[in-house]
Formats: sequence, structure tokens, C-alpha cells
Amino acid sequence: MGRLSEPPFHRIAIVGVGLIGGSIALAVKRRWPAAEIVGIDRQSVLETARQTRVIDRGSDGLGGVDGAQLVILAAPVLQNAAALQELPHVVRGAVITDVGSTKRTIVEAARALPPELPFVGGHPLSGAAAGGVEAARPDLFADRPWLLTRSASSTDAALDSLTEFVTGLGAIPRVIDAVEHDRLLAFLSHLPQLTVTALMHVVGDHTGPEGLALAGRGLHDTTRLASSPASPWRDIVASNGDNISTAIDALIAALEELKAASSPEGTPALERMFLSAARWKGVLEHW
Repeated sequence: MGRLSEPPFHRIAIVGVGLIGGSIALAVKRRWPAAEIVGIDRQSVLETARQTRVIDRGSDGLGGVDGAQLVILAAPVLQNAAALQELPHVVRGAVITDVGSTKRTIVEAARALPPELPFVGGHPLSGAAAGGVEAARPDLFADRPWLLTRSASSTDAALDSLTEFVTGLGAIPRVIDAVEHDRLLAFLSHLPQLTVTALMHVVGDHTGPEGLALAGRGLHDTTRLASSPASPWRDIVASNGDNISTAIDALIAALEELKAASSPEGTPALERMFLSAARWKGVLEHW
């Protein structure tokens, strides 16, 4: 830990002080108390962030990033891409990263950045059922993967400094290609969220309040993500629609197989899928 006692970035601007942005701020403050955190968001959000000591200063405009050594884009995906286009007008000599759930759109947008603004995509694989800065906590990234994606404007120095930063927050950095990132996350994150959302919608519409009163822990546990807000998911679906469509098609095919297995002659197919699911669940729990 000795090498990390000096913060890799002394002034950090976070554009979007929600669950992830706020948790980054708290993790930085715990690890490097001397680092200054500037939050960029709506005044109502900034007021909460200041009252809870998540940030040191706040601004409701991108001009607040001026002087930052690290700029973290923590808004929804398409908002991050739009903000990226404005950064050359308001900051110089900073490393730029994001925390978005898709990478191809932001990596493509980074092509327009000048050399003095190296961009390395980022995606901490951490989250919570509740959003907003009120849910932020400093241990959100502990022992969790943090994916880093090179872009045309990346430099080795920027990647090295971000790797040091991520490691200091307790996360496990891993470099991944943007195309592979979006393909994998369509199955690992986007499909589960959309599936749970559809599941809760169907179950609720067909059972009503009285029926839901009879539900056991299985439905409660399975639908934990059903409380997620739609706002960030609009951009995720828009920026990774091709991969999400492929993932949904694969799920529909599996459900059709289970539907066909409802007949007596379909029992072997049912058993195969349950065995396969149990095997992959074992692999998942190993990690």
C-alpha cells in the first residue's frame, strides 16, 4: 500500500453524482483523504452530496471540471458521450474515463479528443438495487472487477494511472476490448435486468396484489433487480441494442424449449436444462 499513499490524482471531477459517482467519491476520500472531489450535477443532487460530505465542491455545469487531473463521466451512457464532446472546451491535461455499462459508443466518441485528453473507458462491475447519491458507499467496489477499455486516444501513462487509481479503491482492474465488453455485458448484466423486469411485470399483471401476497422467498430473491429505475437503461438499450437482441433471442429459444418440455416426451429436455443451469450456477458461485 505504500506506493498508493500518494493519490494518483489530486483533483478529481465526477460528472454525475449518483450511486456509482458518489461511491467513487467516498472510496477516494477513505483511501486518499487529501484528494479534492468536485461533483458536477443538478443543484439538488449537489446539495445532498455536500451535506453528506460525498464531495468537496459542486457545479451544475461542465465548467466545474476545469483544473481536474481526472474527469470521471458517471452519467447515463449517451449523456457521457455528449459530455465527452464538450470537455476539450473546458479542461486541459486531464485523464478522462467513464463508468458506463456499454463501451463502443463512448470509445467511438473519444476519437475526437485532442492528444492532451487521453481517454480510457471504465466500467466497475458493482451496483445496488437502490440508486442515487443517498445509496453511495465507500466499499461498493471492494474486490470487484473494474473493466478498463483502451480507445484511440488512450496512452500507456493514462492506463497505468487509472489502474493504480482503481486498485487503490479496492477493485480489481482488467483490460478488455470494447466490442467484447458489450457482447459479454449483454448476457451478464443487460439480459438479467431486462428479464427480471419482464418477469415481475408479467407476474404482477397476472396475479395482482392478492396473488403476490402468496409469493414465497423465491420470487422475492429472483426479482431483486425489478426495482431498478428505467432512466439509465434507456441509454444502455440504445447503445447495445444489437447484442441485447441476440441475448433476448437466446433466452426466448430456451423458454420455447421449456414450453415444449411441458409435454411428457419433453421431460429429457427439461432435465438437461436444469442440469445445465445448476452446473453454470456452480461456476458462477465459484467466482
